[in-house]
Amino acid sequence: MAKKKSSFDKRIVVTGVLVALSVIILYLGCAIEVLDLTMSAIVSLLVVVIVIEMGYKYAWFAYVATAILSLVLLPQKTPAIFYTCFMGFYPIIKSHVERFGSALVRWTIKLIAGNAALIAMFALISIFVPDEFEGGWILVGTYAIGLLAFVMYDIALTKLITFYFVKLRDRIKIYKFLK
Repeated sequence: MAKKKSSFDKRIVVTGVLVALSVIILYLGCAIEVLDLTMSAIVSLLVVVIVIEMGYKYAWFAYVATAILSLVLLPQKTPAIFYTCFMGFYPIIKSHVERFGSALVRWTIKLIAGNAALIAMFALISIFVPDEFEGGWILVGTYAIGLLAFVMYDIALTKLITFYFVKLRDRIKIYKFLK
């Protein structure tokens, strides 16, 4: 008689599959260089699904595994850097921050996280892609655009999370598989 898989086993399997899918999607960002940021954002949606369906522990595991694998395996590091420095962990942090009552407190924490992520991203880019930012004004402009993109990303992520709950969750039914 076949033994029924435990919920823990199912969660590990789903997390592993989503990590593998994440690395493949980030690889597509390498293959089509204009999509490096887009593919990183798409992969962050997989982290959202993990947070919702399996919890923070699995989401952190998926983030770390995807970050390490993408930094090691991808031939072009930009999508991996975007994911590692910002888009991979931000959905996990966002879910914690959204619990605060005051919008001012939430946005203050989010902007601190966004600024820290941008600084880390610029540091990693300067290590892996040293010729990316040669001029000072380019760096300042890129930083300002990055901060604006962060705010837009946060708003879009909120809308996509709502879309997942309203339209997709009952169609995908990951939560039923995990029982």
